[in-house]
Amino acid sequence: MQTIISPIGFNTTSVTRSLLEHGIEHEDIVQLVRPATETDDDRAAEAVTDVRQLLKKIEPTISVTVERIPHDDFEAAVMRCSKLLTKAAGEVVVSLSGGARDVLLPLTIATMAHHATVATTLGYSDIDGQVRELGLPTVSTTLSDGVLETLQKVADTNSSTTLPQLASNLDAVKSTITRHVSSLEDAGYVATWTEDRTKNVSITLSGQLYLATV
Repeated sequence: MQTIISPIGFNTTSVTRSLLEHGIEHEDIVQLVRPATETDDDRAAEAVTDVRQLLKKIEPTISVTVERIPHDDFEAAVMRCSKLLTKAAGEVVVSLSGGARDVLLPLTIATMAHHATVATTLGYSDIDGQVRELGLPTVSTTLSDGVLETLQKVADTNSSTTLPQLASNLDAVKSTITRHVSSLEDAGYVATWTEDRTKNVSITLSGQLYLATV
């Protein structure tokens, strides 16, 4: 079972296309996030009805609810979105596609804060109409000087490097670099994979942003 959380405005395409391309399943829960106050409440209600009818037609057991977010208190809006994510059941999917900015921005920030909880983040493009999975960055982990130096060496490579190369470049023993890379991977700052029994390392967007802030 999935809980899919999506802002909704007057345009339903960004909501329905994202959900349908990702895939809805038996007894999924869809939470449509709206501002507590709308400029045109009738149009907003009509959009919700359209989404509910379409999804129910495809999967009758799906549950569609509406969550109201305060538009005039940013901190309260962020924490309300955080609560939605915390209480979500099953696999959590967030679609950052459409809806009022008053809701979209708080939901984006809450999603980044709960990156360990959210399984998938989707985005609908206004440019080409494509739905893409988004890898939202997180820069919440502070690194020690040694681990930071290892991250910088990874960043200095054009694409990727290996543990033996890092140990050589940093003039350090492999066990130390292995610990550093493990810490960086836990923080989401590098990605690793094994090829020909050698561990490869590349920097992630989160890692790049972290380096940009220190």
